[in-house]
Order: sequence, then structure tokens, then C-alpha cells
Amino acid sequence: MVARLYYLFIITLSILSVSAQPSTDFNLVPNGNFEKKDVGFYSEYNQDANYTPGSYIVTNNAPAHHADLSNPLYGDHTKVGRGYFMVINANGYRGKKMWCAPVKVVPNARYEFSAYFCNVYALLPPKSNFAIDEGDIKGNDPELKVSIGSEVIAIEKDFYHLFRWVKITGTWYSGGHSSIAEICLENLNTSINGNDLALDDISFNYIETMPEGYEPPRKTVTVVDRLYQAPKEANKKTSLSTYGEFEYNDSVADGVYVLHTKPWRSIAEQLKEQEAFQALHKEKVNERLVLHSVSFDQTKAELKEATKSYLDLVAQWMQRDSSVRVRFIGHTDNQGDPLLNIKLSEERVLNVKAYLIEKGIVADRIETVGYGGAYPISDNSTEDARKLNRRVEMEILSK
Repeated sequence: MVARLYYLFIITLSILSVSAQPSTDFNLVPNGNFEKKDVGFYSEYNQDANYTPGSYIVTNNAPAHHADLSNPLYGDHTKVGRGYFMVINANGYRGKKMWCAPVKVVPNARYEFSAYFCNVYALLPPKSNFAIDEGDIKGNDPELKVSIGSEVIAIEKDFYHLFRWVKITGTWYSGGHSSIAEICLENLNTSINGNDLALDDISFNYIETMPEGYEPPRKTVTVVDRLYQAPKEANKKTSLSTYGEFEYNDSVADGVYVLHTKPWRSIAEQLKEQEAFQALHKEKVNERLVLHSVSFDQTKAELKEATKSYLDLVAQWMQRDSSVRVRFIGHTDNQGDPLLNIKLSEERVLNVKAYLIEKGIVADRIETVGYGGAYPISDNSTEDARKLNRRVEMEILSK
């Protein structure tokens, strides 16, 4: 504790003594890209080149320190190559600060924090399609918390384990704070094995001084206050779309993806839209068929080769009778989140429609709607029963 206080005092003194760096410089974090190696911050973990549990290293090649580590897919985030980054062997220590730095701030101002973190535990293959609600089975999904003093400004989790840099951001209003504020990063994951992560490009930017009398909006935190929360069932596989959309290669550097909060709509709103759709399409249904040959893997919307072969026959039939119109209706079982099941059922029938359009069928001859698991034909009690509910129906509409 004494060593930590002394180190913090030295860093703080150096900030205050540099008059050429006012508190409104764009990035107030010294050495946030770690290119100066182990300076400008302190950690409650020990620095250890042998990378023992509860330690950290600043390196440009993580596997050189431990065989269980992997470098991020595109290397260091700063230079997209062989620059330096910080690697932490968190080892299940919750509440222990990985990285902290003091910054000089002015009152009544808005600041923006950002950093990049990445799972670097090499022994589990990267996940590409699923996350685990309660963390990976081996516990190697880092969850980063950023705080200024006692105020939490951001929480983000690497659900994907793709060895890619994940961006975490948060905004902070200084209020009456002046002089020195301390920013700290903590890993909330308490798993002992495989709890290894890298940090790079930490920044704390002055944005603007607010008008006198400014009242800040209610504070929100990246993950905790999201309107939509994924269902929590231990070791239950969940589609990545549960947690948000992500995109590759943002404006910062290649190899980075950014998690975006999904716009949330209630199931009642979804069903209301479907009722409105039905009201606009009151044609007499001549016949409704369950297309048993149109099947999908669980949580997937991609067409199988056997399904495509069957849809080729549907296309030939529609080409022979150019006056016929059809509506494809998607259904799922009751597993998972009902709202996501509606979206999945819609994606499946839209893929059916897209395939038929490729085969020469005019788009306005095909309608689609997805009901998720709202209309089961079996009780969902067994996997065989659930397969019956994961179906596509085709309505032949009046000509």
C-alpha cells in the first residue's frame, strides 16, 4: 500500500508540474498506448516477466512470456503490428485494480473515456457463433469495469473470444471535481483459469466545458443499464445477436470490432406489427402446407443444400403458373428469448424468398412473416417435438 501511494504521488506530481499540458488536452492519459512501456500508471498486480498468477507484463509478444497466451489477431492495437500492450493474468481477483492513472480535470466539463481490451488465452478455440450467458465454461471472457473514484462509467464484456480488440467507452461529467481524478480498470470475471486479457490505447479526452447551470442526464453504463437483457441460464448457448450488433474494422484500426446496443422493441410491439401486416393481406388462403423439406439448424437461418433442392421444385412450380402468389410463414421452438425467435423466424423465410428470387421469381409474388414460437404444433417437451415446431409453412394465396 505504501509503495502504491508513493507511486501515485510521483505520477500526480509529474502531472501537476508539467505546465505545458493543460487539463483540456485531448488525451489526458500518459502512455495510454504503452509504447513507453511500464510508465504513467500503477497496478495492484505485480509486474513479472515470468507472468505468474496475479501479475502483469507490458510486451509486444505475449506468447514469449507464457505458452498459454496468444497475441491479438492483428497484434498491437496502436500500430496494428508489433507495438507494446499490457497483459494481465487476472487469476480471479475481483476488486483488484489492473490499471490506474491520475488525470488532471476541470470542473463542469464532459470527458470521454475509451480503451481496447482483448482475450489472449490461447487454449480454447475462438468462438464464432455463440456466447455463453454466464461466461465461457473455462471462464475466459473478460468483463471490464471502468471507474473514476467510486463512479462506474463503463462496463463491457468480450462475449466473442475472437482474439480481436474490443472497444469500451464511457462518458464522465466532472461536476465540481477539479485538479486530480483517478481512473481505474478492473476485470469483473472471477474465473481462475484462462482469465487473461490485454489492454491498449487507453484514453481520457476532454470534450467541452458545459454552460453554467448545466444538469447532466442520468448516468447510464454500457452493459448494466441496457434496456434489453439476455436471459440468464448457466451454460446456455445464446446467439451473438442477443448482445448487440458488431462490426469489423472500425475507424480506428483493422482488427477491431465494436459492440453496438440493439434497438429494443417489446414482443407486444412485434405482434402488433404482424397483426397490421395480416390486416393488409386479407386474400383468401387456398391452401397451407408445412414444408417438411425446408429445415434449419437450431439458431441458424442459412439454407441447407437439401432445402435448396426442394425450393428449386417450388420455383419451377411458380414459373409454370405465373399467376400464383405465396406467403412463407416462419416458426421456431420455444427455446431462448421470444423476441429473438421472432427475428430468427423472419430471417429464415426471408432467406427462402431471396433464394426463389435468385431462381427468377418476381419478388412481389412472395410474402413472408415470422411468428417465432407463438404457434407451436407440438409441446416442446423433447428435442423431437421441438423439431416439429421449427418449421416453415407456405400459404397459396388467391390469384
